[in-house]
Amino acid sequence: MKLVLFDIDGTLLNCGGLGIKALKRAMQKLYKKCPTFEESNLSGRTDLYNFTYVYKCLKGKNPTKAEIKKIATEYWAQLPREIAELKKAGKFKLMPGVKEFLDTLKKYKQVKIALATGNTPQSAELKLKAGGLDKYFSFTAGGFGMMTLNRPELLALGVKSCEKAYKTKFTPNDVFIIGDTHHDVLAAKENGYHSAVVLEGNLADKAKLLRAAAELEVKNFKDVELFLMWLVLKADPKGIKKGAYITPATAIEHVFFSRTGIDEDRLKMFKIKKYSDLESGKIW
Repeated sequence: MKLVLFDIDGTLLNCGGLGIKALKRAMQKLYKKCPTFEESNLSGRTDLYNFTYVYKCLKGKNPTKAEIKKIATEYWAQLPREIAELKKAGKFKLMPGVKEFLDTLKKYKQVKIALATGNTPQSAELKLKAGGLDKYFSFTAGGFGMMTLNRPELLALGVKSCEKAYKTKFTPNDVFIIGDTHHDVLAAKENGYHSAVVLEGNLADKAKLLRAAAELEVKNFKDVELFLMWLVLKADPKGIKKGAYITPATAIEHVFFSRTGIDEDRLKMFKIKKYSDLESGKIW
């Protein structure tokens, strides 16, 4: 049995950073002021992290549980307005090929799909319903953004939640993470899970994303066959076996690195879990 866990923003949906816009409006409404902060710091994080970070930027201290609840409630109230405005402007879009990919996965009895997202269940449902993707996912099983500040822990908790819901034990090799930021990739690596990233809706630092060295990097979901080979649901027509296709030490690796030049740190990232394990100790 395989478990495929999806991020939402920039992965399933290309939605123009609406979460950050809704959070700014929520802070303005609650505190009559929204602090200045680096938006890229929120990309690929959890809602709990983002609420905490922005509050601390404003107040200079960590929020209480009551403050977090107040921010979350106002944030959920602001999301429908942001979604409506982006849809009207034509900027709220499904990632190309995503419905076809999800429909294909549903045909495989040995595959379970769920969310591993920085969104709360409430915001996840609002966004996916607006995109017509809510029918594919449960909002009670998976990893969600109020569980933890920490992305690797969110993935692990999401897997445990799915094990309980599906009454199935998943080994790390059974788990496939699909996201759009280096945080998704690093969190997957720390847990020993497989990782893939889609690039088309990415608002984060693409240099960091490329350095993270996901097993699979694609523009969007249009190439379903490639994803199926990555998931070991379909054989490579050229006969290259799993473990030697997109993952480390591959025939494709020579082409992969020739497009950017040889990057020793990136090559090492295929084999290790954390950037801190690199001699440079840096993401860049």
